[in-house]
Amino acid sequence: MNKLMVLALCLLTDVYANAAVLRDTDRKVIESAGIQVYPQAQFVNGSQAVGYRFASTQSQAAVREWYRQRLSKWSLYQQFGGWILYDGEPGLSMGGVMSTRQVMVKKNGLLHEWYGIDKDRSTEIVIMIP
Repeated sequence: MNKLMVLALCLLTDVYANAAVLRDTDRKVIESAGIQVYPQAQFVNGSQAVGYRFASTQSQAAVREWYRQRLSKWSLYQQFGGWILYDGEPGLSMGGVMSTRQVMVKKNGLLHEWYGIDKDRSTEIVIMIP
């Protein structure tokens, strides 16, 4: 095997290894914030500092409905094509929304390229816990 192939395998192994592991401490942070991870969603990257990104094979409509049912008291920010459930008063500006616990769900056809996951996992779920 030549050096270029070895380097490529090392890089791919690192991407796949990092894309699939949600640490127990991070899972506890999410749970203690009162947020559930969508069933069968695959963790792809993140931390409390930058948010936790997951990918699902389910439609964004199905994932959004699932979160609406579980976080029914949360407000919805839906401007400029975005869809964010947040734990705050209705009508907050984007700046206000960003300072609250939130779940964003959108279609993202690039997740498989960015994280080396299956193409059918194109519904992105981002959980932010400031």
